[in-house]
Amino acid sequence: MYDLLTELGSEALGLVAYAVGTLALSAVGLVAEYNSLRRLAGGDALLAAWFGLMGLVALAFAANLGRDELIPRLAADE
Repeated sequence: MYDLLTELGSEALGLVAYAVGTLALSAVGLVAEYNSLRRLAGGDALLAAWFGLMGLVALAFAANLGRDELIPRLAADE
């Protein structure tokens, strides 16, 4: 009985960790993109491009993490 509980607990913990990671990377990406737009409006094009690139990288990592790890775990039958 305890084996079943520990297996389900570890699966749930992994699912929650991937979900939190995906949400955190998405939030970081959105904040960086927002800062990029603010810097661009302020006239600092170089820093705006840097924030934009870093936001794009964070959003790409979030999409990959969600697609490769989170969705298959959610769709698992067991």
